[in-house]
Amino acid sequence: MQFLSAVMLAAAMVVPAPYLTKTYAASSEVFANPGRGFFTYSETTLGTGFEPLDAVSLAHDRVADAHTLVYRHYYLTKYQAVDQISAADLALISADFGTVRKAGDKIVVRFSYSDSSDLDAPPARVLRHIAQVGPILKANADVIAAVQAGFIGQWGEWYYSKNFSSSPGVLTAQNRADRKAVLAALLTATAPTTPIQVRTPSYKRTLLPDVARIGIHNDCFLAGTDDYGTYEAADDTKWLASSTTMLVGGETCDVSSRSGWPNAGAEMARYHWTYLNPSFNADVLTSWGAAGRTEAARRLGYRLRLIRAVLPATARRGAQLTATLTLTNDGYAAPIANRPLNLVLTSGGSVRTFRVTADLRTLTPGRTVTVKAAFTAPAVGTYRLALALPDPSPRIAAVPAYAIRLANPGVWDAAQGRNNLGATLRVTAA
Repeated sequence: MQFLSAVMLAAAMVVPAPYLTKTYAASSEVFANPGRGFFTYSETTLGTGFEPLDAVSLAHDRVADAHTLVYRHYYLTKYQAVDQISAADLALISADFGTVRKAGDKIVVRFSYSDSSDLDAPPARVLRHIAQVGPILKANADVIAAVQAGFIGQWGEWYYSKNFSSSPGVLTAQNRADRKAVLAALLTATAPTTPIQVRTPSYKRTLLPDVARIGIHNDCFLAGTDDYGTYEAADDTKWLASSTTMLVGGETCDVSSRSGWPNAGAEMARYHWTYLNPSFNADVLTSWGAAGRTEAARRLGYRLRLIRAVLPATARRGAQLTATLTLTNDGYAAPIANRPLNLVLTSGGSVRTFRVTADLRTLTPGRTVTVKAAFTAPAVGTYRLALALPDPSPRIAAVPAYAIRLANPGVWDAAQGRNNLGATLRVTAA
C-alpha cells in the first residue's frame, strides 16, 4: 500500500476541483421583492373611525400586484392641542405594524395633523408626540422601509404650516431651528437603520446634509417644471441625481409636458426611485400606458440579476472551494439596506450556508459585480447549490417573503426564499 507524505497530502487537498460555468437568462416578469415597487396606499385618523390594516388584504396585494410596501398615513387630528397620545391609540398604531409583519410587507409611515388646513401642532408638542411613537418605530424597525418626516404642515408636507412657517426660502432662524429639531427627534426616535425622508432636497441640504439615512419623498413628481417647488435650488436636480445611495420615493400629482412616458421612466432612473404611489395621480399614470406602468413596476428600486456563475461540480471532502458569481442591477436604484448574500448547499435535510463577501448597497443601477464565496467541501454527498439574500434582521431572516428574488426565470424557490443555481456539487471521500 502506498502512503502519501504530509506535503503530498496537502498538495492533493488543494488541487482545483472540476468547475462548471453557467449563464443565466434575464426575466421580464414583474414580481414581488421586499421594500420596493408600487405600494398599497392607506390612511386613517386616530379616534373615531380608525381603520386598522388588514393582513389578508395586504397579503393579497403582495401576491396579486407585487406590492411589498404599505404606505400608512396617520392623522393625529385629535392631538393637535393635546400633549399625550393615549395608550389605546398607541396600541392601534403598534397593532398595524404587527399586521404588516404578518402580511410579509414593509411599511412607509407618516404622521401629520390635518389633510384640510395648515393647523399643525406647536414645535414642543410635536417633539413630545415623536418621543411617544418612538418606541413603536424602534420595536418594528425590521419592517419599516422609511419614516417620512411628516408632522409639519398640511398633509405633513412641511409647507402649509401654522406653527413652522412655510418653505425654506422664507424661514426665520427660529423656523429653521424648529424644523431641524423635528428632524433630529425623528433620527433619535428611530433605529439607526431606518431611513427618514424629507419633502424636498433643500430640507436635507440646509438642515442635516451629512446624515446618510435622510432621503427624499417627492409628492409632486413630474409636475410643472420643478415638481411644483420640490426643486428650489438651481442644482437640486444635479445633486439628487448624484446621490445614488439615498432613498427616493413618493407620488405624481399633475399632468405636465414632462409627465408622459418615456420621460417619466428616464427621470425615475436619473433620480433612482425606489417606490411610487400606483393610484395618484391617475391621469399621469394612465398616460404611461400599460407598457410604461409595467416597466415602472419592474424597475422601481433594485432588480438584481444573476449573469454567470462558476461553480465547483465535484470535490473531495475537506477541499477548499470557490464559487464565483456575477450579478447586475437592472433597477432604478441600489438596495437601500445591505443584507447577507449566502451560498446555500442542501442535501436531503442537510443545509450548509456560506457567506459571500459583498455590500449590495454598492450595486447601483447598471453596475455589474463579481463576488466569491470561499468554502470547505462538506461531508460526502450530492448538494444542490442556491443563492440566498435574506433580510438582515434576525427576526424575519427566515421568512421567504422578505428574501430577495433574482430576476432570472426558473431560479426562485418561494417556499425557501432562495434562488436555485441549477447546479449540484458532488463531494467524494478524501
